[in-house]
Order: sequence, then C-alpha cells, then structure tokens
Amino acid sequence: MATREENTASIELRDVDAATKGHEVKPHTLGACSESLESYELPSVPPPHLSFNARQQHIAAATLNTSSSSSRARLQDTCLIVRIFVKLTGVGFIGVVLLIAVLHWPPWVVENGIVRAQTLSALFACGLLLVALEDVLGINKSAVMLLLAASMWTFVAVGFHPNQSQVGAHQLHHELNRGLQEVGSVILFLLPAMGVVESIDHFDGFEIVTFVIRKVMAGKHERMIPIICTLTFFLSSVIDNLTATIVALKILHHVTTDTDSRCVCGGLVVIAANSGGAWSPIGDVTTTMLWIRGKITAPRTVRWLLFPSLVSGLLPFVGMWWWMHLKKQSRNVNQPSRRRSKPRQGEDSADGHAEHDQENAPLKHFDEDDQLCGGVTTPAKVATLAMGIVCILMVPVLKMCTGLPPYLGMLLALGLVWLITDAFLLSDTAAQIPASDMEPIIDGNAPAHHTGPPCSGVVQALHKLDLTGLLFFTGVLLAVGALDSAGILRSYATFLVDACGHSPLVLCTLLGLSSAVVDNVPLVEATIDMFDSVPADDPLWQLVALAAGTGGSILSIGSIAGVTLMSMEGVGFLWYCQRISVWAVAGFGLGILTYQVERFLFG
Repeated sequence: MATREENTASIELRDVDAATKGHEVKPHTLGACSESLESYELPSVPPPHLSFNARQQHIAAATLNTSSSSSRARLQDTCLIVRIFVKLTGVGFIGVVLLIAVLHWPPWVVENGIVRAQTLSALFACGLLLVALEDVLGINKSAVMLLLAASMWTFVAVGFHPNQSQVGAHQLHHELNRGLQEVGSVILFLLPAMGVVESIDHFDGFEIVTFVIRKVMAGKHERMIPIICTLTFFLSSVIDNLTATIVALKILHHVTTDTDSRCVCGGLVVIAANSGGAWSPIGDVTTTMLWIRGKITAPRTVRWLLFPSLVSGLLPFVGMWWWMHLKKQSRNVNQPSRRRSKPRQGEDSADGHAEHDQENAPLKHFDEDDQLCGGVTTPAKVATLAMGIVCILMVPVLKMCTGLPPYLGMLLALGLVWLITDAFLLSDTAAQIPASDMEPIIDGNAPAHHTGPPCSGVVQALHKLDLTGLLFFTGVLLAVGALDSAGILRSYATFLVDACGHSPLVLCTLLGLSSAVVDNVPLVEATIDMFDSVPADDPLWQLVALAAGTGGSILSIGSIAGVTLMSMEGVGFLWYCQRISVWAVAGFGLGILTYQVERFLFG
C-alpha cells in the first residue's frame, strides 16, 4: 500500500516539474476522472531561470496568444451567424413572395404593375446574390435557381388571373409556351451537344487532339492557353460558342490535372468563345438573330467584326498571361531558399526536388509522347474523332441550307454517333466494361446472355452528364423568361434608348454591360423592334452584335459559355469575378474602341 502511494506522489511531482518547464500537462494521477483527462490543462509557467522582465514578457505573450485564439473563435462564430442570417433572409424572401402569390394577399402587391415589376426585379437580384455567395453560404446554386424560377413564374401567373378569366388563362399559356420554347430549344441543344462530346471522349477520340497539342507545346507550358483559346475562337465561329466551350473544356481535362490552371484557362475559353461567336453569323444566338431578321449580312459582318472580336479576346489572354508570369517569377524568387533547406530525415533529396518541380508545373508531364495516347493510336479513335467533328459541323450546315433549328441538328448528330458507335466501335470498349455491368443477373446465378441493345458506349457516356448544371441553366433561363414576360426587360431596353440619346456607341456599350447580368436575346430583340427602320449592315447592328456577344463574358452567368464553365468545372461566381471579369471588361471596352477606330479609318 505504501509503495502505491509513493508511486502516485512521484508521478505528481514529475507533473509539477514538467509544468515549471513550460509544458502543457494533463493530470494523469491515479483516480483522475475522465472529464479531467479531456479538459484540464495547466497554464504555461515561465522557466525559473529567466529574469523578471523576461518572465513578464513570457506571461504577456501567453496571454496574447490566448486572447487571439478566443478572438478567432468569436470571429468564426460571428461569420457563421452572418452566413446563416443571409441564407435564411434570401431564401425567406423568395418564400414570402411565393406565399404572397399563392394567397393573393395583399392584393396591391399583385395587382399593381409597378409594384409587381419591382418585386420581380428584387426577387431576381436576391437569387443572383445567393448564387454569387454560393461558396460562402454553402448553398447549391441549382436549387436556388429552380426555387427562384418557380417563385417568379408563380408571381407572374397570378397577375393574369387564369382561374377567373378565360382571357387571362390564354395570355398565361401564351407566355409560358413562349418561355418554354426558348428554354426547351436551348436545353435540347445543350443535352445532345454534351452527349456527342462525352461520346467522343468515351471512345478516346480527344487523346489524338491532346497528342497534337502536346507536340505543338513542345514542353513549354505557357503555350497551353494560347493554343486552347485560339482553337476555341475559330471553332466557335463555325459551330456555336456553347459547343466550342464544351469541346475546349473537355480537351483541357486531358492536358492538365491542375484544377486552378484549368479553371483559369476555362475562363479565358469563355471569353474566346464569346468573342469568336460575335464576328460570325452562326457563332452566337444574337448574331444569328440579327442575320435572320435581315439586319446584318455575312460578308460585311466578318469584314468589320473579325479584328475587333480578335482584340477583345486577345487582351484578356495577354493580361492573364502577364499575371501568371508574375506569379511564376514570385515562386522562383523563393525557390533557392527552399532548395537550400535540408530534406527531412528519411526523405530523399531527389524526391523533394521532384515534388517542388511538380508544384511549379501544373501541366501533365510525359517522358514519351506515346504515353499520352496510351501507347496506341487505333483506327477506332481516329474514326470516332472524325465522325464526331463531321456530325457537329453538320449542325450549322443544315441550319444554313434548310433552316433547321440547331437543337434538331444536334439531336440528329447524337443519334448518328450513337448508332454508328454501337454498330462498329462497341467491340473496342467492350473489353473495358465488366460483364456484370453489361448483363443482367437472374436469380443470383451467372449473368445471362444479353440480347437487348448495347449497354456500353454512348449509354455510358450519357451517364457522365452533369444534370445539376442543366437544372441550373434551366432555372436561369426560366427566371429571365419571367422578367421578359412581365415586360421588365423591354422597359429596361426602352430606358437605355432614352438614356443614351440614340447614340449607337453609348447604347451598345450599355447593352453589352447589361447582357452580363440578364439574357441578351430579349434586349437585342427589343433593340431590333425600336430601330426597325435602320438599314442592314449599319454600324448600329454591327455594334449590337459585337457588344452583346463580348459583353456576356463579364460575368459567368452572362452567357451560355459561362454557365457551362460553372457546370463542368464547378467555378464559382465570386471566383470568376475576381479572376476573369476584370480582363473581360478590358477586352470588351478595347474591342468596341477598335471597331470605332476601324470605322474611322476605313469607313
């Protein structure tokens, strides 16, 4: 018994001695309770050999550290409360408007046209704010836009009184059908376009393109951005900017594994796609609309808008390349000191250098070019790539020759890719698919022989499509359609015309800046109606095409290409504003200035 007490006393003495040396000690004497083992900590005591002033400084530093820790904890709690408050306020406001529409009370909010327009505008702004703060609030942007679109259309619907008036019901169905036609045409185009691109990638068709890009890069990583952006710029003039963006982003997945580098290049791809679609009558929906309405012709549009569009896409690339070059130089400044540091015990020096080189080189490294294509370039890969390109190029050809809507052409392209790959290229991928995934299991026995349609190829590629991005895009289009149905966009376009004093330069500049927030199609359509007497190929229409196309790059939600980037790469709204928007604004302004100088010199 005495021995046990002596051991306990010696343990406690060692604890006290450790505490005097400045160590944090938890009591572990015999009989200590479990709560004390988790929570009890002795304060840090300064060593006795220090002078009085040193001991006071030691105590002050310990107190400061404790105070800073508590301040950080309070700041975190405050930020959490603010996030919850903003989230509840935004979602609650949308819910309140939805409740007002359902209850039809108070009636002055629903019946008064001015109040209704202000409510819808505030509702749309609230939804955009929640989408912009998606990363901060931890709320999904797709859910926000679906809730926003449904609430806005409900608020619009009760203003027609469809249950009380036959005329109101007819007007509501007319507006809904018009909105569904616009949204459905875009979604029906986007879905098969992504399916075609995913199918090409599923059969390794893009590996050949990646191989060629790596050859052109010749090991110089700074060439990646100009190659991808140049490809996107000219590709978006032949096909639309949406398909060009999807193809470019898919190629980027094969070129680099660094997420930040891929997102930065993706932002420049959006700018290049919108700039490339502005100088071609079939490259962007607004230029196509002006072309169909007889406001612009193809030869003069290409002649006057090619160089300004190139400038608007070139300036952001140069600015981003300069920024990345400065960032690389700042890393190289710290490189010697990092390399002089000795490796940790058990760590090879060569491994440390390899890890550092990998940080400074975000692109994929290959010792041999054959490794990029898996060592084998099969005829099936070449045939898949060629077939996919032909099917995609068939869409604008059918549109120009027969007037077929683009979404029907893209559906036809997906059907051709699907049938041809099932008939000829299925054997190349069947070995990569487990039999258990292709054949059904009957009564727990061995898989039965599969006699139905193929379960691989395009079927597997379609499973990779991001439905959340499609739903987000659907919500955005429906919300903008509600604004258009309520007459808000047309009223805004009229306000722009009255404010700019019928100056084409000011009008188109404001139109381009506005297209970064709302859909540019209703704005351009309103402009066409207001200036219907202006002849074809007038500088007004060319400026409208340039500004509406390039202005959508300022924000990620301002164009189809930007929304596709958010969907495929998970890019946030705030990230895009911080990294890309500044250069997009500069390119937008310089492009319009270039057009004015070009008109002054050669007009």
